[in-house]
Amino acid sequence: MNIPKQELEQRIQKIKNIVHNNYPSLQGFFIFSRINIYYFTGTLAHGVLYIPLSGEPFLFVRKGLERAKEECPFTQIFAYKSYAEIEKICADCKAPLTETAAYGIENTGLTVQLAALFKIKIKALTKNEPIGIDNEIKQVQSIKSTYECKHMREAGKRQALALEQILPFYLQKMLDGEFPNSPSLLEQYSKELLASYPQDTSLSEINIAKLCIRIYTELGHGFMTRMSAHGEEACFGHVACGNNLNQAHYYNGAMGFRGLHPALPCLGSEKIWQKGEPLCVDMLFNFEGYCTDKTQTCFYGSRKDLPDIAKKAYECCCTVQELVLNQLKAGTIPQEIWFNTLKIVDKFNFTENFMGYKSNSVPFLGHGIGLTVDQFPVIAKGFQDPLENSMFIACEPKIGIPGFGMIGIENTFELIDNTVKNITSIQDGIIFLN
Repeated sequence: MNIPKQELEQRIQKIKNIVHNNYPSLQGFFIFSRINIYYFTGTLAHGVLYIPLSGEPFLFVRKGLERAKEECPFTQIFAYKSYAEIEKICADCKAPLTETAAYGIENTGLTVQLAALFKIKIKALTKNEPIGIDNEIKQVQSIKSTYECKHMREAGKRQALALEQILPFYLQKMLDGEFPNSPSLLEQYSKELLASYPQDTSLSEINIAKLCIRIYTELGHGFMTRMSAHGEEACFGHVACGNNLNQAHYYNGAMGFRGLHPALPCLGSEKIWQKGEPLCVDMLFNFEGYCTDKTQTCFYGSRKDLPDIAKKAYECCCTVQELVLNQLKAGTIPQEIWFNTLKIVDKFNFTENFMGYKSNSVPFLGHGIGLTVDQFPVIAKGFQDPLENSMFIACEPKIGIPGFGMIGIENTFELIDNTVKNITSIQDGIIFLN
């Protein structure tokens, strides 16, 4: 299960090359966030990764040294209690940190307080302000290796099976009055407990979310999903129906939702899915650390019951997705896709509520995805680095409709051999349930 040593060595060499090309004066750089340490070492360590531009990497671990050595194939793995020990360890290994040299640092991996402490404890950083190398890390991670592509495709395959086939099968059973319920653990333990925590068999958002979790669990979901942006959180995802899809929320995404509780605005609320309402299930899938993103839209009713404005919104979203299929190629500038998308949306007269209802709108169409949900590239204004092969991008055109809810599509696409492939769909489209 460990990441192959050759895979990690290739990642290390790539980041070295990019950092050296952008900042040739740097002697090395430091990485702090656990997920980025994992990406380069194969272990989710709590500590510091130092990568000199010349020489082998150093992994400093606060806790769990033995496990780090089991999971990481590199030889220079050390325990430490204080940042001040790092300089001495490097010097003892004949890779000294010098005050005359310049260094890079992952800024998003530390709080301001810890960053200040790190700079104080490492004397070599006192004369030259470290240079942020966060974008270089994102650049490396945006292009997936053969090893990563395999994991992404498997995540997408399982997510498509869950949301397009298994979930609608059980939703139809629930509509027919057959709640798919295994024997309650509470019932086995104590009937008195069951009376205090009665089983809810309604078609509520939270019950649909729980059903998704059960399906995902049996398909091998890894339970954790991660985001790299400061302060952002990701649970399994979100389920919302009707006008809750236009509910204001904190999350940096287009879909509205209410969630469980003000302290837990995720998964779904107790609102019951009603006839004539849309249902959007935006649930991430994680396979061995790698995530894919998909939103499945369902409608409680037949195709003819769908309001004309919703049909028009769906046609708009499909047209945008077709644009993505045609333009998501190596060499394309992400910003150009975004501007072309806006032209389509304007023709359909949905500019005001595109990518979220009113204040919920977000200024992007899609985002890279992998070990974290929010990676490079971003399909948005200002992103002008050309797309490359082996990128995975989730594109999510969504439109809020007043008094109705939201219509949208989201799939994860793989850019390979200068063509694009949808890895999260078997039978894309709105699923109609009666």
